Amino acid sequence: MSDGVRITREAATELLVGIFEARNCPSDEALLVAEGLVWADLRGIESHGLVRVPQYMLRLDKGIVNPRPELKIIKETPAAVVIDGDYSHGQIALKLAVEKAIEKARQVSVGWIVVGDTTHTGAVSMYTRQVAEAGMAALYMGGSQPNMAYYGTKAGGVSTSPIAMAVPRANGKILSLDLSTAIAGVGKLLQHKVSGEPLGEGWALDDDGNPTTDPLKASLPTPLGGPKGSGMSLMFECMTSLMAGRAILAPWIRGENQRHHQSALLAAIDISQFGDLNEYCEEVEGLAEAIKTLPKSDEVDEIMMPGERSDAIYEERIKNGYVVPPKVWAKVVEVAEKYSVRLPAVG
Repeated sequence: MSDGVRITREAATELLVGIFEARNCPSDEALLVAEGLVWADLRGIESHGLVRVPQYMLRLDKGIVNPRPELKIIKETPAAVVIDGDYSHGQIALKLAVEKAIEKARQVSVGWIVVGDTTHTGAVSMYTRQVAEAGMAALYMGGSQPNMAYYGTKAGGVSTSPIAMAVPRANGKILSLDLSTAIAGVGKLLQHKVSGEPLGEGWALDDDGNPTTDPLKASLPTPLGGPKGSGMSLMFECMTSLMAGRAILAPWIRGENQRHHQSALLAAIDISQFGDLNEYCEEVEGLAEAIKTLPKSDEVDEIMMPGERSDAIYEERIKNGYVVPPKVWAKVVEVAEKYSVRLPAVG
């Protein structure tokens, strides 16, 4: 236990399904949420994996997350859909968004889907990869509560908004970029709080708005690239929440609505309607190969394309399982025991 426990994808998924079912989530939706969290761990995005379970359960307990949401399509055009997430787990609302984005793109080249009033959506590259697997280019932007300092302030003004893009490569591979507008997002800070590992310089502010590397004092992430990161997050709010008619940042700052909720934009572009899909994939592959021929700096062993590190981690963890840190596992066990959910055999 001192080095953590090793668990397989199947065991982790079964455990989480049991936990979410115990909190009144329907089996099919419990599976979607469980698969999303485990997918993040399998891809090396541990900040969005099992470490999130206590937070998810707390939001269910407080009524912040609706365990039995009724998703609604508010508006629909030939190319676009606006979805009311009904405070669902994000993995549920985004499943519908992926389906609609691909459907619309096949019909009119582009599918532009806006989702309002959902909750934490997990590792968003899961959704852009799903679109790319359908032979399309994908774009994701997310909006959430003001949990990151706006550049030049000492208070939360914008969100640690994610942006993700993905396109298909040759041989079934995916070029996949997923990043936050923060230097280190909330999930990353949460990981460090659990592990006790110091933060990097400039990652976060404390309650008084001063820089800190102490994970226990950190309360506010700082924007990536200063004004660049906070400016992108501000624009994401305009492209997501405001488009859905579900403003988040301004009402929260004014103290009018501080219930956790998120918004999203997922866009799909059907590459085959712009040119030959196979030729496009070969061009992407050729571009990757060209970049890899560039002289390497002394600090790297290999020039990596976006998504390649994640792919390698995924292949290894699918085959051998993955290690959950002791403190993370202890929290998951605590939740499971609270709801009398049977624990799986672990290594």
